[in-house]
Order: sequence, then C-alpha cells, then structure tokens
Amino acid sequence: MSPLIREEGWFLLYSVLLGIGITFVYDCLRICRRVVAHGIVWISLEDLLYWVFVSFCIFDLLYYENDGAFRWFAILGAALGMVLFKKTISPVLVTFVSNLLLRIRKQLEKGIAFVRRPVCRIGRRAAKRTRGLCRKAAQFLRILKKRLTVGAKMATMTLSRRCRKETKRRRK
Repeated sequence: MSPLIREEGWFLLYSVLLGIGITFVYDCLRICRRVVAHGIVWISLEDLLYWVFVSFCIFDLLYYENDGAFRWFAILGAALGMVLFKKTISPVLVTFVSNLLLRIRKQLEKGIAFVRRPVCRIGRRAAKRTRGLCRKAAQFLRILKKRLTVGAKMATMTLSRRCRKETKRRRK
C-alpha cells in the first residue's frame, strides 16, 4: 500500500473518531440534562458552547492533519462517526448512565431527607423553647423596668423631701 493512501486512511480514521468524540460529548450533555433540569437559557448556552467546541475540533483536524485544506471526505468521515455512534452506542449509553445517575440522585435525596427530618424537628423544638424563654425574659424585663421606675421615682421624691427639709432648717 502506498504511503499516500495510508495517510489518507489514517486521516479518514481520525475524522471518524472525531465524529464519535463529538457525539460522545453531546451525549454527556444529554445525560446532564436528564439528571438535572435545565431551562431554555441554559440549554441554549450549552448548545452554543458545544458548537463552538465542535468547530474548533474540526478546524484543528483540518489544520493539523490536512494542512488547512478543506476536504469533504473528512467532514463525511466525521458525520459517519457521529451516525455510527448515535445509532449503536448512544441510546444504550444515555439511557443506562442517566438512569444510574437518577437512581443515585434519588438515593442521595432520600438520605438527605432522612437526616434533615430530625434536624428540622430539633430546630423547631429549639425555636419553641427559645420563643418561650424570650417571652419570659421580656416579661421579666418589663417587671424589672416598672420596679426600677417606681424605685427611681421614690428615690427622687425622698431626696426632694430631704432637700426641702434641709433648706427649711438652714433658713431658720
């Protein structure tokens, strides 16, 4: 086999592998979207970043492997790799991995809920006791304020009387 045909064969293989890799990355995005709900804005942003990534990968393949010359069989090789992966491995991979991650997520949520229940219950009880203590402390402070106010008034009145008596004694 001539070296030129061998190089073209390797180039075609690289482009097919690139198509498989591109589809695998998108399947990872699909799995992530199945496990964690995404809004339309995040989906659009992810797709934009994905296609920028894909364009750089294809440009890199064409630039380094083919000296920047655009060749349709490289694009067709990448498309072939994408279709092969999409029709064979992709459905099984996406379904299996997303179901596995959903099960793990569900078990983690159950574990968190199991731990959270007693903590919340303790927190509610502590809040009730704290509210009761706060009410009692507020009541105590109101009574203390009244007693101190009355005591201060009595002290003022007593001092005023004594001052008047002293003043009268000095005048005499």
